[in-house]
Formats: sequence, C-alpha cells, structure tokens
Amino acid sequence: MSENALRQLPSVGQLLELPEVAALARGGARPWVTRLVQRVVDEQRARLRDAGDGDDLGREERTRLAVAAVLRGHERALQPAMRRVINATGILVHTNLGRSLLPERAVAWAAEAARHNLDLETDLAANRRGHRGRGVETKLALLTGAADALVVNNNAAALWLAVRACAGANRVVLSRGEIVAIGGSFRLDEILREAGCELVEVGTTNRTRLQDYRDALRPGAVVLKVHRSNFVQQGFVEEVALRDLAGLCRDGGHVLIYDAGSGQLADLAAAGLDGHRTLEQDLADGPDLVTCSGDKLLGGGQAGLVMGRADLVEQLRGHPLRRALRVDKTTLAALDGTLSLYLEGAHLREVPTLAFLTRTEADLERMAADLLASLAGAAPAGWRGAVVAGLAQVGGGCSADASLPTRLVQWSGPREELESCHRRLRTGEPAVLARIGQDGLAFDLRALREDELPLLAAAVASAWAHPGPNPREAP
Repeated sequence: MSENALRQLPSVGQLLELPEVAALARGGARPWVTRLVQRVVDEQRARLRDAGDGDDLGREERTRLAVAAVLRGHERALQPAMRRVINATGILVHTNLGRSLLPERAVAWAAEAARHNLDLETDLAANRRGHRGRGVETKLALLTGAADALVVNNNAAALWLAVRACAGANRVVLSRGEIVAIGGSFRLDEILREAGCELVEVGTTNRTRLQDYRDALRPGAVVLKVHRSNFVQQGFVEEVALRDLAGLCRDGGHVLIYDAGSGQLADLAAAGLDGHRTLEQDLADGPDLVTCSGDKLLGGGQAGLVMGRADLVEQLRGHPLRRALRVDKTTLAALDGTLSLYLEGAHLREVPTLAFLTRTEADLERMAADLLASLAGAAPAGWRGAVVAGLAQVGGGCSADASLPTRLVQWSGPREELESCHRRLRTGEPAVLARIGQDGLAFDLRALREDELPLLAAAVASAWAHPGPNPREAP
C-alpha cells in the first residue's frame, strides 16, 4: 500500500463533517455513528492493503464510497437484525432458518406475555413466591405420561443438566455408536466432559450389546442412550433397545438418561415417519429421564424438555446452575400455547411443522399449479417452468432417512441467468431460499405456508424484472 493511496483515504473527522453524515450524527446518535464511520474507514484501509498498488481511486471517489457505506450501515442498524425468509427448500425443520414455525396460538400467547405482567413466579392464592413454569411443565407431564417435567433453554442444556445432577463426577456409560455430532461445534462427548463426569465408551461404532453396558457399570454410574437422529447405521449393526437397557439399570440401581432428540409428541406414522417413536412411548420403556428439543418435531419454540421420575426432575430443578439455563416468560407462553393444541387434539392442523408433514400430494399439486400459473406470463425468454415430483426432508437433525413426497415448481433456463436469479432472491425482501442444481431453479412447496404463495410469486417476478444486483449485495 503506497503512501499516496493512504493520503486519498478520508479520515473519520472529515467524513463526520460532510452534510450527509453529520445529519446522522445529531444529538445522542453521535457516539455510535462515529464508531460506524470508524469501521468504514478501517474497512477501506483493509481493502486498500489487499489491493496493493493496483488501486488508483482518487480522494473524491473514495469519499463517495465511504459515505455510501456509512449510509447503508446506518440504515441496517435501524432495521431488524434478522430478515424474513420464505423457505422454498423443502426442509421442514430448517435449523439455519429458526427451525419450527410457531403456531398462531403460541405467537398470540407469547405476545400477551411480552405485553403484560404475569404470575411468572408468584403464587397469587398463597401470596408467596411460586415456581416458574410449573403450569407448563404440568401440561408436558400430562401429555407424555411422565411423573414430572422441567423446561430449560435447549436440549443441550437439558442433557448437560441431567448428567451433571445425576452423575456428578461419576462415570457416564455411552455406546460408541451414539457419540453424535451435530451442526456447528456441538459434539456430545465435549458436552459430557464439560459436565464433569467420566465418559466411558462401550461397544464398537457399529455394535453394542447389553453385556458391554453391564461390564462398564460401577456404583454411582449413569447410563446414557442417545437417539441417532441425524445419521443412520446400516449393515452389520446392533444396539440395545431402550426397554432392555432400562431393565438393566433398574436391576442394578443405575439412572438411565435417554436423549430423544427431536421431541415427537404426535404419532406421525401416517405422514411417513413410521420408524419414529413418541415421547410417551419412550417414557413407557422405563428410562429415568428423557430429554428433547421443543422446536423440532414437537413444533414449538426453542426449549429443552426433561421428563421422568419426579425425584430426579426435582433434583434438576434444585440444581444451582438451573437458573443459568432457565427460559423467559415469552418462551414459556409460546410452549404453553403449543402444548394446549396437543391437549385439544388440534395439533396436526394448527402446529405448522405437523401441518407441513401431513400435507397430501394433492394439496401440494394444487399449490404448485397455482404458483406456476401466477408466473406463467412473467418468465424471461428461454425459461421454461413445470410442476415436478420430488422429495422433501424433515431436517433439523430429526430424521436422517425419512423423505417426504413433494411438488416443486422447477424452472430451466440459461445457467448464468438461473444463478443470478437465485442470488437476487436470496438478497431480496423478503429473502427466498430455493433449490438450484443441474435440473434448474426449483421452489419446493412442502414447507411453504399457503399465504406465502403470493409473496413468493411476487419475489420471483421482481427478480426476473430487475436482473441487476440488489442494494443489499453492495459491499
């Protein structure tokens, strides 16, 4: 980077004196706008270092670019940090998009909880402090057949707390074939070691027998079984059934914790998930504690659920670190609204994730035909659209081998135009995530709400009509 190029960079003070920037920095906004301007100047310096001597822009052009970057940064800072996305990928429980959509009742109850004071930790009848979430946990216990239940902030926390409270520094026995890793940096063995226990792996990657567990048990040991929800083992494999493992632990006086993963309350065999067990079935097999997520196949918001023996749940409830894992009133209210739909028997219709799972192919065919018809006259020259059959995924680490029949509106055309349209849809407002591959650009309707069809059609038509870059794509 040459000294001459450095001299062409505007300083923070110079930018703050320009009318467009000064207008943003009035009153109490000046401190954070100054920091924003500093970031823009630092980014300009970094880009100049990367470009070396090949960047010969003058001061006027650099100043113009810096002001534009400040204005964009200011606008973004005042907008919601997260943007709405139309999910046309066919992945029903999309972790990167926030997993399950909340039912309308859960949204309404969460909004009421946010708007008003509640008896969150107040026993109004006794005029004393009460237990947070007790009513919601009672509903969960009723639905699953558990003696008691506890709600924390996610399933990793639920599992960590269960192991920490039940095992302490003692050994936790786990099959090698169940040491799972999921998206991001989550690895089960690391979570268990952070809990302070001694992790003892038994069996082999593909075969674990009851005798393997029996040989590893010591006084105070806890057994952990994990549902392999995000991968499948085939071929020469063997695992111990939950019921058999529960019998071994019961006879030896050991606690058995089962991580059920996706938290399925409804029987979804008719939707093609016939190999999946409900939480009620899991608990009936006799584990002492079962943990799961609230925002996967249960169809609610993010939460970790623990169900099982009343004495052990109370032990978790009284653990010193439970306070660090507790949820707020809006999360409890959303979960409460979701569970109420199960209690009423309205869950298959009213819980979006379950409604998506149980859609018929006839419904999907109709939706796809409507979308194609709404776009028929707007497609660019050389583009061809068709309704095609496909397979959707459950997603969210809920099922590695289940796929659901779906319908896609698929467009073929010049490759460069397809990719440009895909990019513009991702950066549009609202953003649209679709599928793109060798067969073209496709919109899967399995995980799409019906009221999103007009929005999707408008977004596609806009991407066709304005093929240039979106403002959000600017550096």
